[in-house]
Amino acid sequence: MKTLKTFLIYVLIIGGFFLTSEFLSSQLIKQMYFKLNGTVKEVFQYQGEEMKLDIEIIDARASNVNGYITARIKNNTDVTVDKAYLKIDLLAKGKLKAVSRYLEITDLKPGKSKDYTLKFRAGYVDTYKIAVEDSFPDEDYIFEIFGYEINTRSILGFDLSKYINAKAIKEAGFNGITSIFSFFGLIAHRFVIAAKTVPWWGYLGALAIIAGIF
Repeated sequence: MKTLKTFLIYVLIIGGFFLTSEFLSSQLIKQMYFKLNGTVKEVFQYQGEEMKLDIEIIDARASNVNGYITARIKNNTDVTVDKAYLKIDLLAKGKLKAVSRYLEITDLKPGKSKDYTLKFRAGYVDTYKIAVEDSFPDEDYIFEIFGYEINTRSILGFDLSKYINAKAIKEAGFNGITSIFSFFGLIAHRFVIAAKTVPWWGYLGALAIIAGIF
């Protein structure tokens, strides 16, 4: 009974230590995010006609690891946008393209607006370029793994689309499988970040407490 009680105390100390570290690290991570600047192109060709959607950037921030962009799209025309794409180019140092992402715009009726959020994992992004396109050229050649987009037409500079069927991978639910691993990977990553934010004397104090219990 005494051993069980000691074990439970040990678990509570470790759990409290982790939660405290997680809270401190989350606050530190928030401070690491900076505001992104960028440009927006609202005019595009839709069904052979020139069209303009109003784009408002609600928030755009990044750290040296990842970031997010939230945009509000409003249709001030008299035409329903059945299907289009919001193309977001992420740039490092203002000119080096880090990644391009497409968000699908569907059934956007006249006078209506929708919010779209892109979460990305790309380090040192400081600029974005946003435009509306009527098509997604490589849609059937892209699949996602661990939060990263893989374009089979350009893997390390090689076109492997003849050998890797991205569409079949997506239809087979590969993203759902990898999302499980991504979840545990994210937890482990956050634990490492939390551990790094704790000063050496914090670990020394925890070891002293544990040593006192046993």
